[in-house]
Amino acid sequence: LYYIRLSYDSNLDQLLHLMVKEWQMELPKLVISVHGGIQNFKLPSKIKQVFSKGLVKAAETTGAWIITEGINSGVSRHVGDALKGRASPHLKKVCAVGIPPWGVIENQRDLIGKDVKEL
Repeated sequence: LYYIRLSYDSNLDQLLHLMVKEWQMELPKLVISVHGGIQNFKLPSKIKQVFSKGLVKAAETTGAWIITEGINSGVSRHVGDALKGRASPHLKKVCAVGIPPWGVIENQRDLIGKDVKEL
């Protein structure tokens, strides 16, 4: 897992360079953006299984990045559950990028000043 805090005016070319060169993420052939409400909800187990399997298969077969709000609630929680359910070193790598607002990150203080590198 990697972490970066950006400003609204951060240089996106430098961010892409960091993700591809430093973090060794392959450039995506597709971006799957999953966004929704933050209110938690239950999915019937069959629907959750179909959603999880379909999302992971789509990402694996296309070399996609999955983008979410990066929070552990609502739709993003279901995306996280789908990705957690496939944790195995033998499976093809799936890149997921969470982009949460700074204000919702727990234990922010633990992240400030740690391994600081300027872009």
